[in-house]
Order: sequence, then structure tokens, then C-alpha cells
Amino acid sequence: MTLEEQINRANYNDESVKSLKWNEHIRLRPGMYIGKLGDGASPDDGIYILIKETIDNSIDEYAMGFGKTIDVKIDFGIPLGKVVDCVSKINTGAKYDSVSFQKSVGMNGVGTKAVNALSEYFYVQSVRDGQTKIAEFEKGELINETKIEKVSLEEGTLVEFIPDKELFGNYFFLSEYIEKMIWNYAYLNRGLVITFNGKRFVSKNGLYDLLENNIDDLKNE
Repeated sequence: MTLEEQINRANYNDESVKSLKWNEHIRLRPGMYIGKLGDGASPDDGIYILIKETIDNSIDEYAMGFGKTIDVKIDFGIPLGKVVDCVSKINTGAKYDSVSFQKSVGMNGVGTKAVNALSEYFYVQSVRDGQTKIAEFEKGELINETKIEKVSLEEGTLVEFIPDKELFGNYFFLSEYIEKMIWNYAYLNRGLVITFNGKRFVSKNGLYDLLENNIDDLKNE
């Protein structure tokens, strides 16, 4: 054993082992959750994964018959008692139970938590059975949580987030990348209506529309 290995071995003891908070681990190792960070210049930058994971949760709700419209806005039905847990506890979700979710996309309960941890501000409001609950976070830390209250709002879940500039730098979103992502969701979920900054995306024929549109694009090249 070399001297360096002996020193490393001596320094590796009980005090060397640390347990991080859920959001600390995500912020320290974001690549494990969203791949590379990036600033939005490339379609595989992690900044777009934040959008994808948020939409994925909505797609799961649609697949289970809850709602038919997803509204995405970018500015350049969670159970109310579990609103905070579902977006801030890494081992909490309904997708582990095949009775609740027979199929799902995304990271199965991890994705929204990653979005939360990697955002300088994260807001979630759930409206269900005439009641609502709101929770607000900063970098994954809960800063405000309301009590369950009665409301006359349409049922659904509202999620807002601001990506953390400490991690993503001077980030930006390219609409063409987001629109392509949304079209893919529309093709795979026939009849689902997704709006993006007021623009409507819907596919009546699913994958057939995908093939037809791609053929049209090739003809126009």
C-alpha cells in the first residue's frame, strides 16, 4: 500500500460518512437527476428536464382519467394532506402503488422533487374536492404552507418554479425545443390538449399524426 493510500485509509472513518438532506444531495449531484445542467442552448440541457418532469406528472394524471388539459406558461390533483410531502420528500409518492398509478412517466416521484431542489423558488397549489392547499419553497426548503381551505376553483394542480441561477447561470428557454417536447406528449396521448404560452397542441390521431407530419417535413426539405 502506498503512502497516499495509507493516508486516505486513515482519514476514512466514521466522521467521513455524511447524511445529506434530500435537497442538498440533489443540489450537490444534479447530474444524477437531470443530466448536465446547461443554460438552455442545447435541447439536452437539464433546464428542459425541469419542464419535462413537471409535465410528466400532469401526463400521469391525464392517463388515470383526471383532467384533459395541461397549461404550460413560461415568462422570458395532489391529495391536499400530502402536497408538501409529494414535492419535497424523496421517498414519497403514489406511483409506488400499482393500484393508484397503473402506468407513469418521468422519474416516479423523484422528478418534481428534483425540480423543487434545483429552483430558487417553487410554488405548488392543489385543488381537490372543493378544497385547496398551497406550499412554497426556496431551493427545496419549505418557506410557507397554508392550511387546507374551501374554494370554488376548478380542480387541478398548479406548479410554478424559477430555476436557480446559481446552478444554471444566465439560462434561457428556446421555444422550439419546448414545442417539440410538447408535440411528442400530444402524439403519445391522443386527445390531450396542451397549451404553451397560449398556443394549442392536440393530436386527434396520435402516432399517425406524428408519421404524417414527419413525412410532410421531409417533403418540404
